[in-house]
Amino acid sequence: MPNKNTIAIFYKLLNDSLFMAIIFFTLTLIAEAIMPGIIISHIGFSKIVIAILLNIFFLGIVAKRITPGQINKQNHTPNKNLRKIILLFFVLGTSLFLNSQLGMNIFLLSFLILLCTAIGYLSYYVLFQEESSS
Repeated sequence: MPNKNTIAIFYKLLNDSLFMAIIFFTLTLIAEAIMPGIIISHIGFSKIVIAILLNIFFLGIVAKRITPGQINKQNHTPNKNLRKIILLFFVLGTSLFLNSQLGMNIFLLSFLILLCTAIGYLSYYVLFQEESSS
């Protein structure tokens, strides 16, 4: 059985890696919009999406093993300005993504948009969820 401090450190590392993966995914979308084919020909969006989903999955598993007193979270609710910025980035990312994928099949494009929306929602939920009293 791993030490409780080890689990807390692993949880914090997973949180940080999720944040970095989301930033990397956003930057790859912008790069793909500017120069179509540069990312998808070398890495591919599927590998990035799978890495983000695995990170969220492992974060959920580790979060269940942590006692509430181990993580010193600052309880704050996202203010309206933060929600406006997130919505702005979502609209910008979606428009850049749609611009870079104009020649793609409409069903594949709609699946990718649904997948990106799900990743965005799950990431928002993990990063900004409020502590539930149980």
